[in-house]
Amino acid sequence: MRSVLVLTFLFLFLVLMIPVHFILLLIGQFNKELRFRIGNAIVYWAFRWELFQAGVHITVKGLENIPDAPVLFVSNHRSYFDILVLHTTSTKRPGFVAKAEMDKFPLLNWWMRNICCVFLDRNDLRSGVEMIRKGAEQIKSGHSMVICPEGTRNQQTEMLPFKEGSLKMAEKAACPVVPVTLIGTDGLLEARPGFDIRSGNVTVVYGEPFYMKDLPKEQRKHAGAYVQQIIADTMKQETGN
Repeated sequence: MRSVLVLTFLFLFLVLMIPVHFILLLIGQFNKELRFRIGNAIVYWAFRWELFQAGVHITVKGLENIPDAPVLFVSNHRSYFDILVLHTTSTKRPGFVAKAEMDKFPLLNWWMRNICCVFLDRNDLRSGVEMIRKGAEQIKSGHSMVICPEGTRNQQTEMLPFKEGSLKMAEKAACPVVPVTLIGTDGLLEARPGFDIRSGNVTVVYGEPFYMKDLPKEQRKHAGAYVQQIIADTMKQETGN
């Protein structure tokens, strides 16, 4: 039943909001920042409603760790619901690094661009360089970003190795990095075969920020592993496993 509600709302949202999207495009011709704020607010409330329909109960910790400045959030990745949870619980309403395949979905890709998402072709090295450049530009213009360095949703017990180049965006933008630990999102959907959404409890922990330039040289070379260890330690502390 929850799956039907979520999918029905998503379909109606994408179709019924087509006129709104064109209005936002018109607004963007005169004021790009206003277009972003309006589009982001719409997506925020749509995500909130989807989480309510799915019966997701969220515990958020560490909001005081999020700086006032734009940041790069670095998170583990367990579920499609990670995006909804991160966007609605953070005070920043961030954009996301998304796989290039998502840019091929009509209507959905409009709204992803409205919240400053950038797309990555995981099989194209040049696409990675362009993703870093575009993401850094978004951060410099005041919009926080999220990247999940595992590179895909991970259904294993242990996290996949974090890709070392994933934090280059923060280095280029000279912005703080905030590690984010997500616990329980896979139980909402991915833990079962098919598209069977069930209610559940999710914990989000925002860790202490750091700047890439403040890391020792050797640690900076392996910044992905450094953040992964922070997330693993937080997960162990929260779950006892």
